[in-house]
Amino acid sequence: MSAINEHGLTPQQECFAQEVARGKPLAQAYRIAYPKSLKWKNETLWPAASQLMAHPKVHARVEALQKAAAAEVVVEKSALLRELMRLAFADPRRLAGEDGKVKPLHKLDDDMAAAVASVKVGADGKVEYKLWDKGAAQEKLAKHLGLYEKDNRQHADPLAELARALLGNTVGPAGLALGDGGQ
Repeated sequence: MSAINEHGLTPQQECFAQEVARGKPLAQAYRIAYPKSLKWKNETLWPAASQLMAHPKVHARVEALQKAAAAEVVVEKSALLRELMRLAFADPRRLAGEDGKVKPLHKLDDDMAAAVASVKVGADGKVEYKLWDKGAAQEKLAKHLGLYEKDNRQHADPLAELARALLGNTVGPAGLALGDGGQ
């Protein structure tokens, strides 16, 4: 008999749950966890894999593994904004030392290094830096801060302007009421 782990699963059930949480189809995960099933026909395998996934402890374990994996890849809003700020406020003067010479990459501070898109070192040892687009980063920050909202409200919707212009105005030649034929 197989040992039960802290989640109440056998080693095969745990293996199945791990594989499903990694994104494997149920049948493939089942074959990995239960190698004897490699010889089974799909008509036998599919119900067995579905039944195992329906087991409450296996299902709970898969959900817990997927939730833990999702938490690891979540990018915090503040971290993303910090990176945008590094690009938006990068000062290229910090690429050079007091002597006016371009600093090697390992001598750049963290903020300046984050703003570097690429580095080219020539045969003569000359270092060339290309920075990320500062304007694009500033625009993204401005949008995040809502700085375009006021500007957007100042630009009228052309259809709304047309509707306002037509309200209360007479349709047809000036001075003629509709339906009187001008007589």
